[in-house]
Amino acid sequence: MKPLLRHAVALACLAAMAGALAQEPIVEYRVSERDTLIGLSQSVFVSPQAWREIARLNRLPNPDLIRPGQVLRVPARLMRMRPVPATLASSVGEVRVGGAAASAGTALAEGQQLETGANGSAVLALADGSRVRVPPSSLAEIVASRGPGATDAQAAKLAGDGWFTGALRMLRGSVEVLAAKIRRSQPLEVTTPTAVVGVRGTQYRVSLDGETNATRSEVLDGQVKFESAQRSVATDLTAGFGAAIDATAKKPEPVKLLPAPDLAAMPERFERPLVRFALPTERDTVRVQVAQDEAFERIVNDSKVIAGSDLRIAGLDDARWFLRARRLDGQGIEGYDAVRPFVLKARPEPPASNTPRAGGKQSLGPVEFQWSPNIEAKTARLQVARDESFKDIVAEREGVDGTRLTLDLGGAGVYFWRLASTRADGDKGPFGDPQRFELRPLPEPPKGGLGDDGKSLTLAWSGRPEDTQHVELARDPAFKEIVAQADLSSPEWTLPRPSSSGTYYFRYRSIEPDGFVGPYSSTLLIEVPRDWRYLWLLTPLLILL
Repeated sequence: MKPLLRHAVALACLAAMAGALAQEPIVEYRVSERDTLIGLSQSVFVSPQAWREIARLNRLPNPDLIRPGQVLRVPARLMRMRPVPATLASSVGEVRVGGAAASAGTALAEGQQLETGANGSAVLALADGSRVRVPPSSLAEIVASRGPGATDAQAAKLAGDGWFTGALRMLRGSVEVLAAKIRRSQPLEVTTPTAVVGVRGTQYRVSLDGETNATRSEVLDGQVKFESAQRSVATDLTAGFGAAIDATAKKPEPVKLLPAPDLAAMPERFERPLVRFALPTERDTVRVQVAQDEAFERIVNDSKVIAGSDLRIAGLDDARWFLRARRLDGQGIEGYDAVRPFVLKARPEPPASNTPRAGGKQSLGPVEFQWSPNIEAKTARLQVARDESFKDIVAEREGVDGTRLTLDLGGAGVYFWRLASTRADGDKGPFGDPQRFELRPLPEPPKGGLGDDGKSLTLAWSGRPEDTQHVELARDPAFKEIVAQADLSSPEWTLPRPSSSGTYYFRYRSIEPDGFVGPYSSTLLIEVPRDWRYLWLLTPLLILL
């Protein structure tokens, strides 16, 4: 029975080895001249003892005898790891590799650093198919990027099959990792001064706080092992959870990710170079990113907005953009994303309006509009309306050359006007902010003259009770010989009859509470006859004569 038992055990072992060999990747190594199995174990294979297993697997009757051109089948785990480069899959804005400007296609070797500027971002493609998104103001270093193989091509191929050693060190900012979902020989790691995050296939984020050196991680898909830099404490984070760890190395406690913020107040179109809007319902700090693409691999702006503050984004070109926002909890752990596309069309910028000035007033009559042109534009567009939303447009002009235009708007009232620029190729920019102005009605003609008692002048006109009335009485129609003037609180004036007879001239104008001075009214001509009431005093003299 014992020989039979030994035979059965041997068969079982062979079957297990065959099954294991069938499941793991195999590298074909072509023997070169002067190669020996023992020599390869010191230079190509993983250890000096590897030759024994390789000889057994290849059924070599004499391990000391291998011939040039012979192909050896070697398990990938027995091959030495060779460096395989990572590749810059995309970049936008300021991106540097090893201190030099870099662009898509740049290869990164172990030990090289990838740095993004304030308006730059990049995507790093690892040899195993994983992608690492590096947002603005971040710095990361390739610590390890290796695959097994006798040649670089073999190493790159096996790295893509899961036999990949990869590690990225975060030195500043944050990264978002989309780890390829493949069977791995060991986890893909992201390290910081305070933490190690290891995964075998998932989507997660890692950020390093520049002030506290705390490391935060959030898992969006799959699972990660989140441990201290010393690997003394660890926790498993599953999808929908995040955690933070600092230099104290206390065990991180998973917390649920906050829901996505409400972007309902965000407009779909912006027409000013400064993109600005409020998040009125938010009570948490919000991280906001703007990218050229919906996958957010070309991020050009990354900022944080404190609750109660407006979001402000400057420096964007006219284009279609994508914005995403996520809430931060008290530990700085970031929640789920809300994503909204928007269009920026702010150029050519509108001319600068000069007159009528905003809030200004003028008397009814032709209105001269003046502006300072945009030098990028050929002509201007002008609209005048009775309402701020410009639904009731009373005047509209296209292709206006120069810097001024006079229009007769027809009647008194409140108006709004705005300008836009048009380039020589017909590209029309947005309208500027509406400017409110008011056309005040002309003063009504005054009435009155010598009173019934013959002793006074009584003059009246229509006017608003809140206005001051400036009045003048003169001996000439040019009002150079003014005999009386006053500032009144009501639209009427009573004054003593002039001592001299003849023709007098009266006019008034209103001064409104905001300082607007209206035009003078039409002139009222007043005839003051001779006063014959005292002629009897001359009677004795006439008798004597």
